[in-house]
Amino acid sequence: MRMLSLRELWKEKEFRRVILLFILVKIFVVAIAISVQFIVPPEITHTQKITNWVLNPFAQYDSTAYLDIAQNGYNQAFNGGVGNYHWYPLYPLLIRMFGFVGYPLAAFLIANIASLLAVTILYLLVKHELGKRNAYKTAFYVMLFPTAYYMTMMYTESLFLLLSVSIFYFAKKGNWIAACVLGFFTSLTRIQGILLFIPVLMIYLRTSGFEYSRILSAKNLSKIRPNALLLLLIPAGFITFMMYHFAAFGDAFIQLKSASVFGRHLTPPWEGFVHAANAMITDTTLINLSYHIYNLFITISFIALVWVSYKKLKPEYTAYYLLTMIALLFGPNLFGMSRYVLILFPAFMALSVIGDKRPVKYGLTFLYAAFVILMAGFIVLHVTQRISASFFYTPLL
Repeated sequence: MRMLSLRELWKEKEFRRVILLFILVKIFVVAIAISVQFIVPPEITHTQKITNWVLNPFAQYDSTAYLDIAQNGYNQAFNGGVGNYHWYPLYPLLIRMFGFVGYPLAAFLIANIASLLAVTILYLLVKHELGKRNAYKTAFYVMLFPTAYYMTMMYTESLFLLLSVSIFYFAKKGNWIAACVLGFFTSLTRIQGILLFIPVLMIYLRTSGFEYSRILSAKNLSKIRPNALLLLLIPAGFITFMMYHFAAFGDAFIQLKSASVFGRHLTPPWEGFVHAANAMITDTTLINLSYHIYNLFITISFIALVWVSYKKLKPEYTAYYLLTMIALLFGPNLFGMSRYVLILFPAFMALSVIGDKRPVKYGLTFLYAAFVILMAGFIVLHVTQRISASFFYTPLL
């Protein structure tokens, strides 16, 4: 995989279309987010306030935790005493590093610069695997997915997507130092980062000529070089975070206890579907019912796309996709599923290879037109932290 110069890359019309779409989506998200705070009466919103009115719409929900960690470190006082221990440290560390411009501005710039780099590396990776047309389509599907606005908010989606795509990109180039160092930082960004160990190992073994059918033969094992130890850097980020918590608070598992306070704990994988089915019967205010149906649709669709990935993509992409989907299904409900799958770029790669037949193409066009409308609605709900209007919405938790 040859590294292209920016000038060479810009000559490709597909890449120019990716950048144009990126700019249009950013304008779309920013325009809605900023205008909403002047249109919706503040007395019916739950918006968290920061002093900068331009940045305030982008600093809601989890963003407050990242800003608090950047400013005050990990502490029990956050959010009325529930603590901020389960938000991972790389993003707040970067915010603190560049905090001389102001923490909210640093958080906003990091997320948006990372999103630009993420779609660029994604384009390069998919072009190598599937060609320019599919590279554009993959980027298109990512950027217009309903929860893609998170890549403009002060969240880790952009950073995680950038790091995870870059790991595959450098592993494909055989640059194991870059791939594994990035893997270390990825597992300091979100817990799912440790799952990247498996696909990177698969790429390493294949490029080394390792044969699974002769797994224990001396000649086969000799193909694994000492540089394979670099792969341990990927889970090392997660272990480092646990060691920090043990050293600072005497509890290596404090992040898991903190997450459980926010309703994030392990349950049987069918529990989310049971919850969604029950919720669609009992939780019938307009927004809530729509949200339950939408999350169920997204979950089933992304499970189905695993099969497409298996048939059309290389095994390492399917391994990463499948492992992450399995991990997501062990939650108590399907809330936020469409946010969590946004970083699963193999799903969008799989989607790009099934859209050539005319009926499928028309169906995807209709679906993504609806997705753009959904994105606009989600931005409004996110910026206002869900409008207080009992006919439309009641608390989900």
